[in-house]
Amino acid sequence: MKASIEVIDNVILRCFKGDVYLQDIIDSWDETLAQFDNLMDYKGIITDFLGAKLHHEDNNMNILIDYLKRQIGRMNDMKIAVVMDSPHVTNTIMLGQEMKHLQIRPFTTRKAALDWINA
Repeated sequence: MKASIEVIDNVILRCFKGDVYLQDIIDSWDETLAQFDNLMDYKGIITDFLGAKLHHEDNNMNILIDYLKRQIGRMNDMKIAVVMDSPHVTNTIMLGQEMKHLQIRPFTTRKAALDWINA
């Protein structure tokens, strides 16, 4: 697994390292959903890609949207912060527009993401 998962101040933190492909992201979501029975018990989720190199393919966004839509009952209106400093930040904005039942926002630092989730 290229992602570590931990809880800090009642926020789930998923931190990716190295080369990351779509399947790594989906595997991390699978692990997160298996590890945490009730995601709504947490303030939100931070997904940190600062230590990762994302490998993007054209259909990745649609696959990820379909995956998250199948899980929406477990994450309804949850704050999800995505921390990255790459051009892929536009994908995060597009994902947020497609997933109206989630609050998805991009950030460039983990602190800013945590501040938003705790607000």
